[in-house]
Amino acid sequence: MKDKVYYIESNGIRIAYILVKTRRKTIGITVDKNGEVKVAAPLWISEKKIQEIVEKKTEWIVKKVKEVRERNSNRVGREFVNGEKFFYLGKEYALKVEEKNLAQTEVIMGDDTITVHISQGLLEESRKQLVKETLLQWYRQRFAKIAGERIKKYSRQIKVSPCKVVIRNQKTRWGSCSSKGNINLNWRLVMAPLEIIDYVIVHELCHLKIMNHSKDFWNLVESILPSYAESKKWLKVNESRLR
Repeated sequence: MKDKVYYIESNGIRIAYILVKTRRKTIGITVDKNGEVKVAAPLWISEKKIQEIVEKKTEWIVKKVKEVRERNSNRVGREFVNGEKFFYLGKEYALKVEEKNLAQTEVIMGDDTITVHISQGLLEESRKQLVKETLLQWYRQRFAKIAGERIKKYSRQIKVSPCKVVIRNQKTRWGSCSSKGNINLNWRLVMAPLEIIDYVIVHELCHLKIMNHSKDFWNLVESILPSYAESKKWLKVNESRLR
């Protein structure tokens, strides 16, 4: 069955939503990362009834769409030039690019700056690409070290041991845990405050004991990080700044 497009309105704001009818038992409303609204409904419910239910959720839908659009508007297009701001462990640093007679690039961290030393005489685009690659490698190396230390700490507390930990370049996930006991972590977390890194790591380690998001799972997370809800909220609000 072809998906159908419907509309809701609130205070002059018109929002489209896609209706998908499936064999599910309940109606589900989701707003994806692009701000698109999808309504999944059982086959037996009439479209008129679905519209009535969706209209009752108009305020919530509009709020979520606005939040997503605002986050997307704050996404930063990187130029990798002097003065550009980059985050590391929740603190903002100014980028400094310095050309030197070096055999290889290097990154030096100051109190308020991240300095990238590159070789001399490069064209602008090659220069930017080299700075980008150097920063990426530096971020990943830093995160691997930090993540290793935090995993070791919290594995002891939770009494688990992951089979393998992989630092990945994930676009939509901050972390994941497989049924085989492998944990994947997004290197971009190194830009977030340490407590946010701890939250993601504890979250995935707890999945080694409970592979769902039940009440027991969240109770386990809370027993390790009592303020985990604040970190979870921070990550949701600030994720665009880390991408």
